[in-house]
Amino acid sequence: MALTLVLDDFSGPLDLLWHLIRTNEVDIYDIPIAEITSQYLDYLHQMQELRLDVAGDYFVMAASLMALKSQLLLPQPEPPAVDADEYVDPRADLVAQLLTYQVYQEAAKELKTREQKRALSYAKAETLPDASLAVPMAPGAVKLRDLVQAMASVAAQQAAMAQTIAHIEAEPISLSQRIGAVMQHLADCKQCTFAELVAAPTVDGVVTTFLAILELMKTDQIDCQQSAPFAPIMVTLKEAA
Repeated sequence: MALTLVLDDFSGPLDLLWHLIRTNEVDIYDIPIAEITSQYLDYLHQMQELRLDVAGDYFVMAASLMALKSQLLLPQPEPPAVDADEYVDPRADLVAQLLTYQVYQEAAKELKTREQKRALSYAKAETLPDASLAVPMAPGAVKLRDLVQAMASVAAQQAAMAQTIAHIEAEPISLSQRIGAVMQHLADCKQCTFAELVAAPTVDGVVTTFLAILELMKTDQIDCQQSAPFAPIMVTLKEAA
């Protein structure tokens, strides 16, 4: 088969060999070694005639192809009867190299496509808020982590008490009912500690009361304050409520 070679810029001997296989449209698992070797050598001769630099890797590949061609062309003695699965094709190593090269080529194309898409995007530089715009918390204001720590302390006490109780039948209570109970308690005493509010005989009661306090804080009906770190958290009913 006649082949017109175009002296492209190949990245190496495998790139040239892959180009020849695609140009001839041959099956990579059944490479016509004699034909491909001849075309490969013609390409190297053209490069030498044009006085182009040819790396030694190209000649190493040429030597391997010629050795493989000779091995396949020489008459082979009759092999003993062997199973077809045990037969090793002399071209197997070359095919494995080409398949690996194909995988890397496809990965390189994918990365190139992603690079082109990324070049069309503009990344905004990160910006930090101005420290002068930060609004300080009011003196004595309670942070969420303080409430969580207080809740963890109450839960630990509840767990210790539960070990001394044999059987307790939990009385189901809804969040709305617990909100009403908290509001009624604060209406009577105006102010109490967080621990006093969440005190309940069951874990469900403690959790429901904690959720009720968070909901009332969210709706701005109660206020939680702490005079100093680790001091008791005081819960107060707001006048508007």
